[in-house]
Amino acid sequence: MQLGGAMSGLGRIRCGWFLGIAIGSISVWSANCAIAQITPDGTLPNNSSVTRESNIFNITGGTQAGSNLFHSFEQFSVPTGSTAYFNNAVDIQNIISRVTGKSISNIDGLIQANGTANLFLMNPNGIIFGPNASLNIGGSFLATTASSFKFPDGSFFGAVPSSQDKPLLTITAPVGLGMGSNPGTIQVQGPGHEIDYQDLTKPGPRGRINTSFTGLRVEPGKTLALVGGNVSVEGGVLTSEAGRVEIGSVGSNGVVNLVPVQEGWKLGYEGTPSFRDIQFSRKAFVNTTGDGSGSIAVAGRNINFTEQSILLADTLGDKNGGEISIVGDSIVFNQSNISTNTFSSGNAGQIKLDANNIKFQNKSSASIQTWDRGEGGNINIRTNSLAIEGSALASITTKNSTGKAGDINITVKGPLMIVGAGIVTDTFGTGNAGKISMNANSLRIEDSRVSSAVMEASGQAGEINLNVADSVAIKDTDITTDTFGTGDAGKISINANSFRFEDGGVVSRTRRNSTGKAGEININVALSLELTNRAGINTGTFSQGDAGKINIRANSFLVENSTVGSNTGRSSTGKAGEINITVADQFTIKRGGAQTNTLDKVTAGDLKVRAKTLILDNGGGLEVLSTGNGDGGNLTIVADTIKLERDSAIRATTTSGNGGDLQLNVAKLLLLRDGSRISATAGTENAGGNGGNITINVPKGFIVTVRGENSDITANAFNGKGGNVIINATGIFGIAPLSRQDLERLNPTDPRQIPTNDITAISQTSPTLNGQVTINTPNVDLNRGLVQLPTNLVDASQQIDTSCNPGSRQRASSFVMTGRGGLPPNPISELLNSDAVLVDWISLKPSTEKRSTASVTTKPSTATPERIVEATGWVINKNGEVVLTANPPTTTPHSPWLTPASCRAS
Repeated sequence: MQLGGAMSGLGRIRCGWFLGIAIGSISVWSANCAIAQITPDGTLPNNSSVTRESNIFNITGGTQAGSNLFHSFEQFSVPTGSTAYFNNAVDIQNIISRVTGKSISNIDGLIQANGTANLFLMNPNGIIFGPNASLNIGGSFLATTASSFKFPDGSFFGAVPSSQDKPLLTITAPVGLGMGSNPGTIQVQGPGHEIDYQDLTKPGPRGRINTSFTGLRVEPGKTLALVGGNVSVEGGVLTSEAGRVEIGSVGSNGVVNLVPVQEGWKLGYEGTPSFRDIQFSRKAFVNTTGDGSGSIAVAGRNINFTEQSILLADTLGDKNGGEISIVGDSIVFNQSNISTNTFSSGNAGQIKLDANNIKFQNKSSASIQTWDRGEGGNINIRTNSLAIEGSALASITTKNSTGKAGDINITVKGPLMIVGAGIVTDTFGTGNAGKISMNANSLRIEDSRVSSAVMEASGQAGEINLNVADSVAIKDTDITTDTFGTGDAGKISINANSFRFEDGGVVSRTRRNSTGKAGEININVALSLELTNRAGINTGTFSQGDAGKINIRANSFLVENSTVGSNTGRSSTGKAGEINITVADQFTIKRGGAQTNTLDKVTAGDLKVRAKTLILDNGGGLEVLSTGNGDGGNLTIVADTIKLERDSAIRATTTSGNGGDLQLNVAKLLLLRDGSRISATAGTENAGGNGGNITINVPKGFIVTVRGENSDITANAFNGKGGNVIINATGIFGIAPLSRQDLERLNPTDPRQIPTNDITAISQTSPTLNGQVTINTPNVDLNRGLVQLPTNLVDASQQIDTSCNPGSRQRASSFVMTGRGGLPPNPISELLNSDAVLVDWISLKPSTEKRSTASVTTKPSTATPERIVEATGWVINKNGEVVLTANPPTTTPHSPWLTPASCRAS
């Protein structure tokens, strides 16, 4: 039966009549309403026709232009169990159909076409694909709620027929979709996938996923596209094996470009001013798995994935995968997953997310795995705000694979928040793990794991790079690059304006039985860096490989109850790494410290610190240790001021190996308080090893301790030789060297057991092995005490004339010196004593005296004492006496004619 023109109207009247009176045969009603589901509108030069054979609707006719075939319907719906069969000639490449009526297209049956023709279906009112909807076409399928198809010659084939339409002149495929003022919605309904979602959320490798689920499916290598207003996939299944799935939700009056690609078409949104929402729910499944994985592209405004929805693009053969691309204003994954994997030699596809706001929550994930020779794709996220909560981003190479894992690249213009989540690039095979790069304005990580590891494999772990323009806050989190195999661990780099780290670790380690090296850790902070509450920055080796270096730069640095360390484990042969810390302002350590330590035969790493002010408080320490048989490392500190308080320490000590060397270069002040110590002691467990050397340079400053606080500087040894202590300072206060004999006289030979502040370099076993203490203080000789004066200044017998006999009538002369008596004090032991008191010079003030009697009262009088002036010459008064004067005469006195007698020998 052919439908068209008047017949289509008759069908609508008959259907309406049965609905209106609600009586008669149900079979007659069903038959007539089914016929009316696909109704041509009679608007084409050569109209479409529809005939029904059982539950198959044969669609023939239409207007052909070259390899294009145009159909126009007033309504187009396919009931459950029915087939809409486009019975076209095999040379047709594109079947372009439109719905010009006002009804939605409900499709719950099969849409079929001949040959390899592509099928375009447009209904501006909306399209619903029911749970039983399916496709059987040889080409691509595009369903849209646009208002027109746009062609290269500028013509349109619109849902509202116009005399200006020129479809018959168009022999090429459409190049665009013109959206109307209110594009209808597209819904895809279905039972959803049957994948065990827990398999996708478990850490580590997983197997292939069964993807043979019913739904909308096109032939391999073709495009399945849905373009409308709001789009929802509610348990629907969209499949294009090694092809392309495109989903776009656009707003009013835009143009969506159709860009030809090998798989069919790619959608372009350059002419789209606004977008609408897309919802995936109820185990929605979008799949392009194939010999070479296809691509999935989703573009909209608010894009939500919920209820175990999955986007999957696996590579099963030797062809490379495409990509999963999601672009919107907001993208939210709630218990949902996107994944691209390779199980052969072809490379896995990329995952790209681009939106203003992106959120992963409730066991959601984006993952890429490599199972064979193919390489993993990258996960690239670009957004203004990203939150990853209880979810994961993972790129993994599996056991026996040789391909390398992909990278995880995150770029966030605003805040990046990671809570209860994992970001992982691990390798279980010979391929290398991928890099992790995060670039954000601010970063918060809490109760999470950021890791790149070599898991009993030969591949190299990837690098971890965090670049943050403003603040970084990390809590209860491990950021690690570990190696459990022969491959090396990767570097960790953190660059930020400020960085606060609480209860977690930035760690690069070689694990037991591995041979690879640990990676370096580089941290650069423009302002403040804080490690608190059991936080740690550590590199370590527990095997043959060496531990990596740690390099830290900050304006200020606080370590509180936390550590910066590079260690070697027992039975390890690798070396501990070096630690370099540079702080422009103040470096403070409380109940923690920076340490290199070896538990076995190897030498501990060196520790170098440069800061303006270094404060060690409440047990804080800078240490290069050997608690095994190895030697201690060397420790170098450069600072303006160093303060050690409350049992703090700078140490290069060993259990049985040689102590390391300490060198402190201080510009102003080295202060030791409350039992603090500087030590390069060896043999702390009554074993061998020579004490290290301590060099303290304070050429323009002072070393100060407080009496009775037991703050010591030691370079001792037990069985070995004591080290040397060399101190260069302007002044040293409150601390003094003690020899072995001094200690033996005080009974204990351990200076920690006596309350004084001591400098020692002894061997507790043999006096012949004592070290040496050398103290250089310019212009002050600590060994200089009283000066022995001569008893005879001159020979008096040669100075007195013999004519001056004793007992003569001349009066004996005398010389008197007044003063307090005694000798001048030692400038070191007295003037600089902590008990000394300095009193400034004062000027005498006028005194006031008040006198009274019983009968007479006098006014107070003031008397100003005369100023005492030093004598500058002498004169002879009228009595012939010599008088010292401050104002001697300037004229030459007249010589008397009688020369006075002189007692001076001539």
